[in-house]
Amino acid sequence: MQHPIETETGFVGHFHDGLGWYVYPTHRFKTITLQAFWINDMDPATVSFGALLPHILKRGTVSWPNFTAIQQQLESLYGATFRADVGKIGDKQLISVSLEIIHGQYLPGKPDTLKAGLEFLNEVINRPRLDSDGAFEREFVTQEKELLTRQIHALINDKGQYALYRLIETMAKGRPFGLRKLGRVEDLAKVTPDALYGYYQTVHRTSPFVLIAVGDLDPDVIASYVTANWNGSRRELVKTQPYTPLNRDYEVIERQPVQQGKINLGYSTRRTFASTEYPALMMYAGILGGFAHSKLFVNVREKASLAYYAYARLDAALALMVIGAGIEFDDYPAVKRIIGEQLEAMRRGDIDDQEMHFTVQAFHNDILSEEDVPTQLIGRQMEKLVLGGGLSGEAMIQALESVTVPEIQRVAEDITLDTIYFLTTDHSATGGDEAQGE
Repeated sequence: MQHPIETETGFVGHFHDGLGWYVYPTHRFKTITLQAFWINDMDPATVSFGALLPHILKRGTVSWPNFTAIQQQLESLYGATFRADVGKIGDKQLISVSLEIIHGQYLPGKPDTLKAGLEFLNEVINRPRLDSDGAFEREFVTQEKELLTRQIHALINDKGQYALYRLIETMAKGRPFGLRKLGRVEDLAKVTPDALYGYYQTVHRTSPFVLIAVGDLDPDVIASYVTANWNGSRRELVKTQPYTPLNRDYEVIERQPVQQGKINLGYSTRRTFASTEYPALMMYAGILGGFAHSKLFVNVREKASLAYYAYARLDAALALMVIGAGIEFDDYPAVKRIIGEQLEAMRRGDIDDQEMHFTVQAFHNDILSEEDVPTQLIGRQMEKLVLGGGLSGEAMIQALESVTVPEIQRVAEDITLDTIYFLTTDHSATGGDEAQGE
């Protein structure tokens, strides 16, 4: 059966009634990459279960009851690489398992490694190891909870990441997109083997599911696998919605014994990845703070010497932009002022030809580099699925090349400051709401 290729993405496939598959047929790679996703709404009651589940699935199955047995099976699959992880796009939590295996045509005897890879994933997804009471193994759950707790603490100790998370949480004001993909330590502690297995059963039966493959593949094989192994009634995927600003110029100052101040500013952009004006917004963010030639880097770090780093970054799912910088504590007022000046320059259209050229070229290189990494191609397709559209690959490059300064000014007019979050240890700082550090 012939499947039309989406010219914008290079993928074939479909997603309907909460179930789907996509294939990126290419001769570029000597490997086959398979990644299966369950897509769930972020929910305080279940986010810790979702964070823990993939780590339990990779611990053992009916056929391969422990880590050693799984590793031996991977070795028999010509040294295949297996991963299980949790991700996040907007207000969605993504539970995934993936396998990368050498294509059979490059091996003696040309074995069907696609079939072997699908059988491996099928075992992991559908036949997890259980104890005699029909729940996940208590030892596995206890060990993985401890490891995930350490991972959460490590993120808190990474003050740059911590400050970014705190900004998003403040902007969310309790809405689901403010939850961390790894959940919270206090919720994780309450997860039991029985409850986690019950969660797995619900997800397995009802959550939206998609399998994405990259390599020199016959799409019909993937389509047949999904049809044969995944059926029944599943929840329809509800596309991620952009966040609605609830703050305006809200300032939060948090004090901890840190060595460097972290300033993060969150802005509403009113445009997601699916917007026709998203390429103009990408150019806006790139010129403002996406690269070493950008205004924030040049003016805050190079000219004023007020920052160790400075950047602007878009969240394509939530229609927001974050500006971040590492600074000396006493430089907080000056850095805020200079950042504001750069945003005003963007509104005025103070953008020269060199900034436009360098930014297009930088995006061009980034986008082309994605074409060489199967997991990035898969991530791009997932983003398009969850957000309901958007350009990618050569189509995005062409759109960026056609963006004009007036179009950048148009998106600049809609960018409004939501929240400023400053992590500091300088008690002379004033203004803003005080927050208690973790």
